[in-house]
Amino acid sequence: MALPSGDSSRPDNTLAVIHTLREHGPVARIDLGALNGISAATVTSISAELLQQGLITQQPPKTGRPNGRGRPKTLIQLNPQAACVVCIKLSINEIQLVVGDFAGRVRHSEHHAVSTLALSADDFAMMLEAKISAVCTQQLDGFQRLAAICLAVQGVVSSQSGTIVWSPALSFRNAPISTRLADHFHCSVLLENDANCIANVLAARSAYADCANLVVIMLGYGIGMSVLINGVPFLGANGSAAEFGHSKYQPDGALCACGRRGCIEAYASDYALYRAAAGQLELTATDSAHPSEQQMQALTQLALTGDPVAQRIYAEAGRALGVGIANVMALFNPDLVLITGSGVRGFEAMQTAMHAAIDDALVAELKGTTRIESCAWDRDMTCMGGIAMTLQATDTETLLESQTARKA
Repeated sequence: MALPSGDSSRPDNTLAVIHTLREHGPVARIDLGALNGISAATVTSISAELLQQGLITQQPPKTGRPNGRGRPKTLIQLNPQAACVVCIKLSINEIQLVVGDFAGRVRHSEHHAVSTLALSADDFAMMLEAKISAVCTQQLDGFQRLAAICLAVQGVVSSQSGTIVWSPALSFRNAPISTRLADHFHCSVLLENDANCIANVLAARSAYADCANLVVIMLGYGIGMSVLINGVPFLGANGSAAEFGHSKYQPDGALCACGRRGCIEAYASDYALYRAAAGQLELTATDSAHPSEQQMQALTQLALTGDPVAQRIYAEAGRALGVGIANVMALFNPDLVLITGSGVRGFEAMQTAMHAAIDDALVAELKGTTRIESCAWDRDMTCMGGIAMTLQATDTETLLESQTARKA
């Protein structure tokens, strides 16, 4: 039955209330109205329905106000048990599985060493099915529903078709994965680029609230980028937009993990830095294609403490980044270019050469007012972003299912 015309905005208002509670935590009804431009009567009606559906809970009223006047505000909050999501982060020879609750908080996290590069596409799918099934069995008691699964992948993915096009963590290409997992677990499956997950977390921070046009560059084993235009990720025709790491710095230059030569990643990623250093410095014996965090920290420290070889290697990486960032600035004119990821450990050793390359490439008018900043990588934001994106994508499904269950 169609809703009366006066109620046409009701679903949007309900979702706005849910999103505000997820962002702010417990909020009084009157404040929810002010935050969303919704009347007090509408908020009261929506919150009553959400309480009946078990999607929110009400905190016990506090004692009187400090001035002794009026009744204290009663706060409402999302019921964290109303739904959950499972987010899987795929890295080279490792996967991380995280359970997030309806309020967006991490409730469980685990890491598994897996020889991802040795798996066929079918083996990879079966491994994911087994790991996710085990997490669901062991960790989802008490949740009303599994809303969705998110797979966050480094590399090129097509979110629309649910296909992993290419990832340095896998030896195969063009693997449809979302449909198989959705059929197995009977829930929605989102496939996301890891840089887009990280950008989702950063864009929500108050420090970047004025940056509707935001570029996030993630340094690490590889190099990823997310471009937000008016707050919306730019994905391109098949999800492969913003592959900053595989744009060119030196045609016919150093070999990249993608199999081509001269990519920015082939100069500024962890494996590229360690590969360049391995032939010139006394380094710990290792597979230079997969250096550990400890090995990268040691190499970075050499550059920061004045080793001339390490300094030259990081300066070249900075120039590669600078050339790429200059192209991004000329093409997108972002408010902010934010550099993060585990590889930001070496940003201090790169930034002088990076800024010089940008200055050489662009006239002042093209640099404009774009800011370039680094953001400390004190925690991995990939799964946090995956949880937030997955919850928001499935809130409508959760609402409909809770309404159906209440009627039944």
